[in-house]
Amino acid sequence: MNWKRTVALCAFIILTLGVVLSRFYMDVQNKHWGENSKAVETAYEKTILAKATKVDSFYGDEPLKIVYGEDKIGQPVIVWVSDKDVHTEMSSESFSEDQVREIMLKKGTDFEVERVLPGKLGDDYVWEVFYKKQDDSGTRYFYDYYKFKDGTYMDTYRLSLH
Repeated sequence: MNWKRTVALCAFIILTLGVVLSRFYMDVQNKHWGENSKAVETAYEKTILAKATKVDSFYGDEPLKIVYGEDKIGQPVIVWVSDKDVHTEMSSESFSEDQVREIMLKKGTDFEVERVLPGKLGDDYVWEVFYKKQDDSGTRYFYDYYKFKDGTYMDTYRLSLH
């Protein structure tokens, strides 16, 4: 009879821990989800965006939400939303993520691309490529920036070793 009580107590503790951890996770994520929803609403109100499909976060000079989607006739659109500004580009009139990845392949294969993301560098809308590369002193991380419209190379930022 004592082992039944122990099993019941363990089950209660595990269940309680599960509920507490899931509530903590939801509380942490609600802010993020709320910011994404607000960015989508802003994009709907201030641009030609009619359907949102994805939202990314970009952290540069100012934090941005990048909203991907379509206009009323189904053309792909990307919208940059910040506290100060909203900017829209038609995907068909700009360089694509695939084209940026092709540029990176032409640079070589001795690195690993972690992510390619639209962003903003200064006043320019860009593609940001975050990648890592092994060298004699360890793993280094880099950011390459290409103009969003035509893929022109702009700059590379090299992060210091840890």
